[in-house]
Amino acid sequence: MRPTQPPRILVVDDDPGVLRAAQRVLGNQYVLSAASTPAEALATAPTFDPDLAILDVRMPGMDGFELMKRLKEILPELDVIFVTGSMTDPDAHLIRAIRQGAFYFVQKPFDREVLQTLVERCLELRQLRQLAGRELAKLRMAQARLLPEKPPEHAQYRLAFRYRPLYFASGDYHDFFPQRDGSLAVFIGDSSGHGPSACMLMATMRSLLYTHPQVHGDPGRALSSLTRLFHELIPSDLFMTAVYLLLQDGGRILWAAAGQHPPIRIGTGGQISATDLGPVRMPLGIDPGLQYPTVSFTLGRGEKLLLFTDGLIEATNRKGKLFGLGRLQNLLAKLASLETEALLDGVLDGVKHFMDGSDFEDDLTLLAVERRAC
Repeated sequence: MRPTQPPRILVVDDDPGVLRAAQRVLGNQYVLSAASTPAEALATAPTFDPDLAILDVRMPGMDGFELMKRLKEILPELDVIFVTGSMTDPDAHLIRAIRQGAFYFVQKPFDREVLQTLVERCLELRQLRQLAGRELAKLRMAQARLLPEKPPEHAQYRLAFRYRPLYFASGDYHDFFPQRDGSLAVFIGDSSGHGPSACMLMATMRSLLYTHPQVHGDPGRALSSLTRLFHELIPSDLFMTAVYLLLQDGGRILWAAAGQHPPIRIGTGGQISATDLGPVRMPLGIDPGLQYPTVSFTLGRGEKLLLFTDGLIEATNRKGKLFGLGRLQNLLAKLASLETEALLDGVLDGVKHFMDGSDFEDDLTLLAVERRAC
């Protein structure tokens, strides 16, 4: 919506009387452009840049539904109201109009007040949608500042991550916390839900990790402290799954998990194994008194770990099949020789190929750790 001028409306109808009527009804409040053919409308739209199009359903050469499709290719945010003089199967026209993204469907001869009211409501909703879009864009920018731009450099480990939010903002969170003794704490978490509530959880967890440095040092104790602090700050029906790693000298890895899949270990020869934590503990924020165990192992030179949120293994293709842990392990065996950056890109390419054009239904974060060969 342009703040300095009235909204623009494109009216397309092969009946000159309808174009004149639209001008009388709407011309005092809005900037109108009239087109008597779909070809004229398509030629006018790029320069006129309408906020709303009022389209006749039946026109020679191209019907209103096809014209709407063509106009939205030029102006994706365009709103559309259909009008028609045909009384044949009006319900079918209405259903088709709504399914294809039109705001509403009215019959000729249209009532003056009805048309004015429809246009007003449509443009009001458009304005609110654009305002919401701007505010959500600000939220996404603000959240992006809370996440690391790149992993830290470390003498003994190579790190990389990939992050793909589902909506304007994400409930996934990953971060790195260098320790005074040279070790590196790594956190990856996945908030319950999507959108603003998940974003709030992510920001809360980040705040806790930065304002309570005493939690770093032992992964199990860290998660045990975080679940108590998290429970005090968030509603009882919200939670976060997490994996916490501590990368130490000589390839020694300490780690703990809260309701999230353990890291996958990738050997230099393509061997794939799951790190073992024992019984899976609940996510953070559910039981404030829960204690999380710390597990340790040694990562060999050139070996890697993959950490991920469940948006990866729960990715679903057009047939309704999940990507799943087995496919991920098979893919990692093929990609084992790649360095961390290329490994993550290969995983994403493999998942996208499996999905075959279907959309992700969750946030997605991948994080790879490789012990340097020398």
